[in-house]
Amino acid sequence: MGIKKTLIEYSKVFSSGDYIFSEGEQGDSAFLIEAGQVELFVTHENSQEQLVSLLGPGEIFGEMSILDNQKREVSARAKSEVVLSIITKKQLLERIDSADPILRLIIAVLIDKTRDTIATSKSITQNRKHSVKEKSNSKTQITDLHLGLDVIQKIRYEKQLHEALEKNELEVHFQPIVSLDTQNIVGFESLTRWNSPENGKISPDVFMGIAEETSLIVPLGHWIIERSCQDFAAIQSALRKGLGNIPKLFCSINVSGRQIEDPDFFDVLQRATWANKIKPNQIKLEITERVIVSSKKVMQWIEKCREVGYSVALDDFGTGYSSLSYLSQIDANNIKIDKSFVDAMESDNKTFVILKSVIQMAHGLNKTVISEGIETAQQAKILKQIGCRYGQGYLFSKPLSKDDMVEFLLSKTSKKKAA
Repeated sequence: MGIKKTLIEYSKVFSSGDYIFSEGEQGDSAFLIEAGQVELFVTHENSQEQLVSLLGPGEIFGEMSILDNQKREVSARAKSEVVLSIITKKQLLERIDSADPILRLIIAVLIDKTRDTIATSKSITQNRKHSVKEKSNSKTQITDLHLGLDVIQKIRYEKQLHEALEKNELEVHFQPIVSLDTQNIVGFESLTRWNSPENGKISPDVFMGIAEETSLIVPLGHWIIERSCQDFAAIQSALRKGLGNIPKLFCSINVSGRQIEDPDFFDVLQRATWANKIKPNQIKLEITERVIVSSKKVMQWIEKCREVGYSVALDDFGTGYSSLSYLSQIDANNIKIDKSFVDAMESDNKTFVILKSVIQMAHGLNKTVISEGIETAQQAKILKQIGCRYGQGYLFSKPLSKDDMVEFLLSKTSKKKAA
C-alpha cells in the first residue's frame, strides 16, 4: 500500500510583474520568499498605485488575512522573478491552536495592533469600514512576533519533508538488538533517515520533531510502518536464502502521540504485516513516557495492541518524571533504558544504583529490559552482570539500510563459522 498522492503545491515561481494576490481577496495561504523581491502596494481610487513595502529573501507576507480571517488589504506582485514557499492556512493555525493560551492571546493582540498601525494615505469609500494602514517601513510578517530564524527554517523543512515523503526520498535503517548472553541478534529497531537533496543529511530529531508538531506525522507514520515491514520482511527473506533456517526476529517501530490518535493506525499496521507475511508478535511498538502523559487514549491503544498480537515497549525509560508510577500501569512487554544512563553508569555511582534497581524491578514485573546506546565492551559486560538481557548500540552496529544490514549479517555469520 502506497502513500496517497495529493496535488498540494509547496512552492511557486512568479515572473517579474506577476500578481501573487490582489487587494480584497480572501487569503488562503502565506508566503516565504526564497529568492527574488516582492512589492506590496495599494491602489487608490484614481487607480494610482502606492508602494507599501519591498520584501526580499527570508521574509514572510500574506499571513495577516489568515490569522484574523480578513480580506487582503494590499496587493502583492513579483518585483523580479521570485521563488516562494507556500505556507498553508492549516500550517499556521495548527501551530497557533496548539500554542499556550497566553501566547495565543498575545498573537491576537499583536494582530489587532498591527492592523491599527498600518498606515497609508488611501481614501476610504463608503462601503469600506476601515482603510488600509501600512507604513512603508513596517513589516507585517510573522517574524514580527519574534519567532526567529529557527522557525523560518522549520517551515522550509516542513515543506521539503512533504515533498520528500511524496517523492519517496526517505529511507528506513535498522539497528540490531543483541542478546548480551549469546551476542546473537534477536531483532532490530526501525529508524527513519532523510538525506535531503537540498540540505544533505538532516537529523531525525529535527525532521521527526517537525512532523510531530503537525499532522504530517500521520502520513509519515503510515509510510514508516509500511516501509519498515516491507524491508524487515526482505531482510528475513535474504537471510533465509543465505543461511537456511534463521531464528525468529522482531522489528521495533516508534509510535508518536498523534499516531495513537489516528483512527487508521491499526488498519495500516495490520495490512502492512499481513502483506509482508509478518506475524504480529514480531512487531514491537515503542512509545515514550511523553506519549503516555500526553495521550488520553494510550491505555486503550495498548489494550488494542495486545488484543491483536502486537507487543509494546516503553522507550527512553528514566528520562521523564513519572516513570515509576506509569510502569505499574502500562502493560508493556519491554523497557528500553535510555542511553544517558548507560553513558553515566561507570562514572556516577548513583546512576549505576538506579540503573541496577530499575532492571531488578522490571524483572519483578515480568518485563524484558533492553539497554540503548551501548558503545563499549565494558558497558555491555556491566549491563549483563546486573541482569540486562538485551542491548543496542554502536558496539554491535550502527543503523544500516536494508541491503547493508543483510550484507553485515551474512558477513558476521561467515566470520563466526570460520572461527
